[in-house]
Amino acid sequence: MVATYVIPYTTAIIFWLIIIFSKKHITKMEMYTTTFFALYFEILANIILDIKYDLYGYFDKGVSFQTIPIAILLFSAVNILYLNFYPYRKSPLIQFLYIMICTIIGVFFEWVFLQGDFFYHNGWKLWYSFVSYPLIFYILTLNLRITRKLKRKGS
Repeated sequence: MVATYVIPYTTAIIFWLIIIFSKKHITKMEMYTTTFFALYFEILANIILDIKYDLYGYFDKGVSFQTIPIAILLFSAVNILYLNFYPYRKSPLIQFLYIMICTIIGVFFEWVFLQGDFFYHNGWKLWYSFVSYPLIFYILTLNLRITRKLKRKGS
């Protein structure tokens, strides 16, 4: 059971250290607002895919309160890392390759978390994640663009 917690917490700590010590390309307000969107998006996906259809989950079937701190630390860090290093001023090909690299990394970590019993599949397949992650990452990018547009308009 200890390994179940060690892997995700260690990953989150490493990700947060990278965030703390790296050059920031997004503002604190952008980190804050996009993180809440990412967490909301995660909750919405989990309500549908985990609770309603039981395709995957954290720890055990149903709501797992021990998931909350790990999810907040890990998903907020992934969101900030992804958006902070996104190649905004590069070509669409470079942006696509960045999303695909993040997808591969995400699928790898999902596989690692499956090994440690933090996460389980119940009908979900890793290749579903490989197909879903590019869309999820694109939506996170689109959310930041909307946030920036609203900020420019003073809304």
